[in-house]
Amino acid sequence: MAVKRFLLLVSLALLTLLVLSGCSARPGAGETAAAAAEAPLALDLPALTIDIDANGAPSIAGAPLSSFASLAPGLADFSLGSDLVSQLMQANIQHIQISTLPDGLRILVNGAALPSLRWDEERLANLSELVDMLGPAVPSVVKAVLPLISDVGVGVTLRFPLAQGADVIPLQAEPATVATAAREAVLAQLGKAPVIRIPVVYDIEGNYTVQGITDAEWQALTGAPFGQLKLDAELVKNAVAAGVRTATVRTDAEGIHIALNDKELPVLGWGEGELLNLVKLAAGAGVLQGAGLDADALVGLLEALLPVIEASDVSIHVTFPAAQ
Repeated sequence: MAVKRFLLLVSLALLTLLVLSGCSARPGAGETAAAAAEAPLALDLPALTIDIDANGAPSIAGAPLSSFASLAPGLADFSLGSDLVSQLMQANIQHIQISTLPDGLRILVNGAALPSLRWDEERLANLSELVDMLGPAVPSVVKAVLPLISDVGVGVTLRFPLAQGADVIPLQAEPATVATAAREAVLAQLGKAPVIRIPVVYDIEGNYTVQGITDAEWQALTGAPFGQLKLDAELVKNAVAAGVRTATVRTDAEGIHIALNDKELPVLGWGEGELLNLVKLAAGAGVLQGAGLDADALVGLLEALLPVIEASDVSIHVTFPAAQ
């Protein structure tokens, strides 16, 4: 028994050294340690760097990820597949970074930030209440991690092979300031941010009305397919049974806000140019061409429209029927 424990400790020590040797700078490193200075538990680590080869096989510091399967079951079968890696190379996607921070989750592709989650203490508490309300539908590990997430700064970087002739892209680009300046210019031009509020009331069968007008009547009035906004009756019944009375989706310069029963959940943030980064990434990956669109023209159009979209205050407030 003592020999087995010794071998396990040696294995863990070697794994730790190997993993640390395969680490890289993590976006936002140091912020968690500073914010959790008084917390009894705090982790602020470099990003674990996983290299993916052309066949989709992952490795850490040159060691195949499958070699750690005895310590982390399931790793032996992990692979992205050669077709997916080929698509990423054709789109010149060289690395993807995911990092947790005290105030959210940061996602970067080729060093450019994409829309990602932002939270504070109140929003995390509301999310914990929602998890408790959903009960067995949420894995127990999620319930255990949520109270600690602000005190844990960890991340992973996936690196992919370079396409032939491609220039190396740095892991982290300079912070975007153009988006903020563009929004301020739009607001100065408009005077006030555009405001749109839409109250939607659903019945137990998933039918809805807006100011007393039914989905069929809205469709007849506008010609738009508003009938597709009808919800599945089972979905409405499940929401009512779970105690969901209202749901609000709202956008502003910070991002997309979601509230259930008037309690704000983590925000999908876009306040630093993340939306434009996402559009450019989609254009570079050929997604827009696949939809039969002129990518350059569409990117230019969206670049002009995004500051207006981001600055607008748009909200859809949904009311579900009371529980029977």
